[in-house]
Amino acid sequence: MLALHPFWIAFGPVLVINFLFLSSIIYFSLTGKAEKREVHEAARRTRSKFLNYFFKEWWIWATDPIARFLAKAGVGPNLITFAGFVMSVIAAFLFAAGQFGYAGWTMVLGATFDTFDGRVARLTGKVSRSGAFFDSVMDRFGEGVCFIGLGWYFHASFILPFVIAALIGSMMVSYTRACGQVAGIDCKVGSMQRPERIVYMGVSGILQPVVTLLLLPLWKTPSPILVMGALLLIAVWANATAIYRMIYIMNAIDTTDRKKDEPSIPQILTRLSTHEGREEFFKRNIQM
Repeated sequence: MLALHPFWIAFGPVLVINFLFLSSIIYFSLTGKAEKREVHEAARRTRSKFLNYFFKEWWIWATDPIARFLAKAGVGPNLITFAGFVMSVIAAFLFAAGQFGYAGWTMVLGATFDTFDGRVARLTGKVSRSGAFFDSVMDRFGEGVCFIGLGWYFHASFILPFVIAALIGSMMVSYTRACGQVAGIDCKVGSMQRPERIVYMGVSGILQPVVTLLLLPLWKTPSPILVMGALLLIAVWANATAIYRMIYIMNAIDTTDRKKDEPSIPQILTRLSTHEGREEFFKRNIQM
């Protein structure tokens, strides 16, 4: 009987899944399906410099039959939301165990349920404010528990502080927008929003077995460099986005509440971020 190498037992199925999905991306691109259909509402929901419409459209195209099946089967949106959270918990355990390929796909699958619940709600006419609130809260729980799993795996590594920073930044990106909405300001500026974080963390996990396979001849026990890189990126960029949103919202509030001749620090920083604002600021200070 042919004995399989432990590596292929652990990562073989993930490599096969990766190949199948790569094939579907190529098919989606070559058949021109991205150009023949209008941009889906779910793809337009968030804009990002790091995550373009093509991949969002491909994922919606690939998963839309499942969403329609769930709608016909009468599965409720809140149940789908909870199922997505359960998938995130499973992904957290897989991250903690170092099974990054399976963890990545499970995390992406859990996030896909986040698009299913809204699409099913619209298809079945069950859109509700309480459902949207439940979805938003469970998204935060699901993402947070995945970072806890990563923290468990990297507990003895120099990466741990970046895991914590990524967790804080991810929560603050969402929190600043929520606080802005309370103040009457809809803040969608900045990058590293939840879809981006899910893609970077999930895709880095999905591709990690492939990179590990390529590094084995050169590195006896390769570190999960893709996952580590994604954590570093999220840690820096998510916190930068949170700070940017904080300044953006404070500037908007101060512009309404303060006099023009008494600018606040957020107003000054916002002006200095533009060429015209810098010229005006330095001209005014030179004259003074």
